[in-house]
Amino acid sequence: MPSSTPEQNPHDPSAEEKPFDPLDFPPGLFQKQHTLAAAYADLHRFSANPDLSWSLEPHEGWDDSRGGRWRETARPQTGGWTEEQKAEYDRLWAVARECAIAVSCHPHWKAIQQHCSPEDVVNARQALKHAKGAELGQDDIAAAA
Repeated sequence: MPSSTPEQNPHDPSAEEKPFDPLDFPPGLFQKQHTLAAAYADLHRFSANPDLSWSLEPHEGWDDSRGGRWRETARPQTGGWTEEQKAEYDRLWAVARECAIAVSCHPHWKAIQQHCSPEDVVNARQALKHAKGAELGQDDIAAAA
């Protein structure tokens, strides 16, 4: 059966197969990681909103600040989140989950598993999180804050 790829000249240096480099990330993976970081930043920004109630559901609150416990806590009564807030939170989590799936299920990780040690997979994943083009820039972080 004929090969679907053209024959390589064995004397051509460009025909030599390079050793597999787990840190040679496909360009699309950088964008997926950047989108994931942005999704987590959006979720953090939403959750840090001081106008957001401490409880998703209505709650009568409590006051343990006078009990002499090792950790005294108190929370006021709350009506919980509005339907719009719940919907926005669910939407943001859905985006973050989809982005996490796109990054973690990318074929590059399977290639690393086939060619490298499990430690290399972890090291490559950490390297991707901090790679230029995958991290959020200062403008992205400021916008999410």
